[in-house]
Amino acid sequence: MAQPLYWPGQYYFYPIGNTAAVSLARDVPPDKDITFLLMGCGDPRNVLFTLFSEHENARRKLDFTCIDFEPAVLARNILLLSMVIDNRPPDLIFNIFFHMFLEPGSLALLVTQCHALIRASTSLATWQTSSYGSTLRMSTEYTLDKIRWHWEQYSRMHQLPQGELLSIQERFRAGVAECQKKNQTSNSVVSITIHPSRSAGPLLMKAIPTLASLFRAYWQHGTTFTSVPRRSSATLLNPTFVYTQSGIGCNVHYGTDPVIPFHLAPIFGNRKPSSEDIMMGIRGQFQEWCTAFYKYHIQGQCTIRVFCADAVFATRALQKLMASKAKGSIPIKQWDTGTISLDKTEYQVAPLTFDVVDTSNLDDDLGLLNVITIALPLLKSSANSVLYTESLLAHSNSDGETPKDFIHRFHADLAVMSIVFGICPVDFATGYSTRGNVHELITYKALHQQGQYHQLTVWKHLVCGPLTMQPQQLGTFLYDLYHAHFENEEAEFFWNNNRVNPMQGVGQSSLSHHNRETFALFLCLVQNRLQISENEWIATMDRFFSIHKAQNFEDPTKPSLIMESLKFQDFCALLHLHGVHKTDMLQRDIPKIGPFQSWTQVSPVVRVFLIVPRKQLDVLIQRQAATPTLEAGVRGIRMNNLFSSVHAAFGTITMTGSQTDPKVVFTGDLKGMSGSMPLVVSFTMPAWLLTGGPGTELPEDIYITLACKSNAQNIMLYSQDLGDRLELFSARLLDHEHVIVLPEQSDTSGHTMFSNHVFPITGSLGSQSPINVLFDEECALVESFSVKINVENEHPRLTLRHNGSPNIKQESLTSMEINLGNVSQTIAFPFPIIGTKSRLRVARKSFWLELIVPLRNSQLLVLQEFTVDPFPIVIPEIMPWSVHRVNLQSLPTVDLANKELYDWLNPHIGGAFSRRESKARQKKENDPLMFVKDTIHSIVVRASGIQPKGASPHNIFGLRDKATKTCDTLLLVDRLCFDLSAHTIVCDGYVLPLSSPRMDEMGQNFHRLVPDIKDLNLEPGEMTAWKRLLPVLVERCRTWQHLNSCQYAQTGQVPLTTEYDIIPLCACGEGKNTQEIKQALWKPVVKYCTRIALGPLFGVSYVEDILKTDRRCYVCRKKASMTCLKCKKDRYCGKACQKADWQRHKVAHHDI
Repeated sequence: MAQPLYWPGQYYFYPIGNTAAVSLARDVPPDKDITFLLMGCGDPRNVLFTLFSEHENARRKLDFTCIDFEPAVLARNILLLSMVIDNRPPDLIFNIFFHMFLEPGSLALLVTQCHALIRASTSLATWQTSSYGSTLRMSTEYTLDKIRWHWEQYSRMHQLPQGELLSIQERFRAGVAECQKKNQTSNSVVSITIHPSRSAGPLLMKAIPTLASLFRAYWQHGTTFTSVPRRSSATLLNPTFVYTQSGIGCNVHYGTDPVIPFHLAPIFGNRKPSSEDIMMGIRGQFQEWCTAFYKYHIQGQCTIRVFCADAVFATRALQKLMASKAKGSIPIKQWDTGTISLDKTEYQVAPLTFDVVDTSNLDDDLGLLNVITIALPLLKSSANSVLYTESLLAHSNSDGETPKDFIHRFHADLAVMSIVFGICPVDFATGYSTRGNVHELITYKALHQQGQYHQLTVWKHLVCGPLTMQPQQLGTFLYDLYHAHFENEEAEFFWNNNRVNPMQGVGQSSLSHHNRETFALFLCLVQNRLQISENEWIATMDRFFSIHKAQNFEDPTKPSLIMESLKFQDFCALLHLHGVHKTDMLQRDIPKIGPFQSWTQVSPVVRVFLIVPRKQLDVLIQRQAATPTLEAGVRGIRMNNLFSSVHAAFGTITMTGSQTDPKVVFTGDLKGMSGSMPLVVSFTMPAWLLTGGPGTELPEDIYITLACKSNAQNIMLYSQDLGDRLELFSARLLDHEHVIVLPEQSDTSGHTMFSNHVFPITGSLGSQSPINVLFDEECALVESFSVKINVENEHPRLTLRHNGSPNIKQESLTSMEINLGNVSQTIAFPFPIIGTKSRLRVARKSFWLELIVPLRNSQLLVLQEFTVDPFPIVIPEIMPWSVHRVNLQSLPTVDLANKELYDWLNPHIGGAFSRRESKARQKKENDPLMFVKDTIHSIVVRASGIQPKGASPHNIFGLRDKATKTCDTLLLVDRLCFDLSAHTIVCDGYVLPLSSPRMDEMGQNFHRLVPDIKDLNLEPGEMTAWKRLLPVLVERCRTWQHLNSCQYAQTGQVPLTTEYDIIPLCACGEGKNTQEIKQALWKPVVKYCTRIALGPLFGVSYVEDILKTDRRCYVCRKKASMTCLKCKKDRYCGKACQKADWQRHKVAHHDI
């Protein structure tokens, strides 16, 4: 269990998604079949919108595996999709899925459909042969059983005895009333007003009043109907909102809103919509999505697999099956006694690795380290594979730094973590993003950091050769990372880290998402990703534990890390269990005494079960809303150890097997929290702790415990009832009624041990060593990479003998080319580099070269020169690496006649510039990426007609180099579209590359265009940048296939050139998708044009400031109104903070 165990207090059901739908295929090539993994899938909006966003002529197959731990979510999803398959009326499908109260016709269809699903789901075999089974698949029998149970409840709820039905309805309405009450609190009013408006993207501020009104109406009436008669007829409680794993009633989250999954920018951007207009637009989108799914179903091009399990356990099961083809004994989820058993038939063909892994906003629930650690092993290693992470919660404290918080979330440098993981945030590597979040930043600032902040991150592989790190440096880095993740468990660190706002710290003290198993699995991933040999890994872990020992046990001058010492054995057991590292203590012989006296063999790690009577949980049950973290413990008179990787479920446990080989069988309590059976908790621990050896207790003196985790919040809530230890229950180790101990086998399915020999890469010059990653003195940052090449090619060796010198140049963001004697070899690095600061060592007699190159860290992300291509394309797929794809055919058009266009479009595209770029723009500083952004800005404002004011839209632009006065590229903008997934706009247009032969060929047809051309003067270096950008703009909207004769394939270069008067693009797309062009002047030249999608390039808000920032108080980070009069160094909000900071400030700035 790589996350803490939380008591299931307040539970929220999310029947409807809480972010707008996105295409999950937007960052992968358009020509290949795709496998998707959706972790925490929620409703099917992203699946449906992905299908809708595919081009109408697309013939590839799309395979979705959808994981969710709430069976009601999956039951509703399959219900919806089955109705589409059965061609039911879209309006009724919409009502059934989104309305809490139904009209008689909608309820009748719901019941009819559930009966059809129940008949089709008597077994996995009958489901697979049903009319739904070809498209909708079940990963486990448990999934089918749980979903079927929900369909049965849906079908019979309104047939229940009148009293029982009335009780359900009253409970549900009471729950709705509670939600409405919550939505009236000050923080919730802000949240519910803004949250649905996020789906309007750049139109957010305009959408707020109307959407807030619709939200209130939805919770008042339970429907989206805007007419009084329709609302009045919808009085029947929708059973799909009633039944969840938490029980019967209204557990629906108070922020649920049927508007949120849909795209509202076109609705608000092209008119001033009424409530009726909005709902009509939303229903229209829903119908289009359903039509797309129906088409894919009929054509057999789509598979949707549903898998009911906790994402942490489900991914572990897939990984274990991939590694060993064995199922293993992995829990389905917390508070459930079942284990995952993937269907054999299904998983003969179902994918186990994926092109796209979407983690929804699990980051908010699991933490970013957990999410990437569990998701990454299932992501294919291709440069085009993509991992999406997402968060909605503001993770920082009250310092207003949430937009920048992402870069600190690992408690380590993001560049180093990217190198370790082998994947990198795309915008972090390139310094720009094609996804707009200006509306998020404006809202976050306007609300003074209240509510949510939506951070969506695209991660991709940076493909390179094998890496090597010095064990001393890597071990130091890993220990510091470990310490940073758990230091807040120590009281001294906690209060020091939360001195500015201690009460907020208390409230957040129970929100830790990591435990020692998190880090054990992370270490396992590190060794596998870096392919570290056994000897080097032992040296790395020796360094780790030597620092750990010095920090915790040997230095009396340092504060005692009490919680770390209590959880050290937990960590050691988990390292052993996952095959990461074997400490000396777990390799000692274990005497067969106490619980082991009858065992044939005692395993180094055992699993302990503690049966907790229900009455011992009363203190938790009484505080229904609280969700404290629970931990197990093993203590005696002198010994005390805590264990955080705990599994829990209500039920009974029965001994089976024999005394020499004991086993157990669970019987779960079907009523769960509402039942009467005890709570069974289990955890793993080192066996030697139970044997009475040195530093331990005799078995008869040992107690097994369950307690609330010791943190500030739990101490405040529970210490009066539970005492200082916060123990809920304890039992003696030898109390066979309450304690059972079993052997535990190591699980090394995610672990591979590598030999000491690493095979070198051989290139044109010779063999290349692994890339050596060099840390700084503190082992916190990577300073540089080094790589050695043994020159084995005879011609370059001869060049060295004759004192010839190698030439080096940076080829791309992450690669360098070495040329010696006209023989070249390219070296790929695991992170963007600064090639201009590289050094080359040459050994002429020994015939080797060593290249040392610094990496580009987060402070140097912005490219100040275009000696390398900032718009990479992956070859041979010819897929943009840093720019998402769009299907222009499916994007709605921006109405340029709308009088309010300027009000939202101007600030939106102006927000593409960071604060740094805005200043550089004003001062006309040399910054080619800023120049490109400025030109894109000019194209958009002129194509839309919003600048200069009163002008008509302009649609032909010439890119003219200011220095040479030459122009060899025209851009023809046909229309402006809403880029729905990215919350921005995009120009649907064409590029007309010019050359002297082509100009002669076009003749008068070209000259007729000249009067309409608006020249855009490009600054130094900008024309080169545009030549590199053009292929990306073509590829991001390509619907055609590259030809066998493609110049890209023949030359291996994209673009073909950046030189003047030579066409940089291949000819494969010329004249394609031009049928709908209406401009008469364009038609004679369209055969030379290639379609493009041109949109803004936004600054990266977690790296640079985008909006103007207020000066903030050094102490509390509120707006500062005063500065120290003497030194002018620090700012404060008032005298109180200045006084509180005086001692530090005096030493830092006055006592010099």
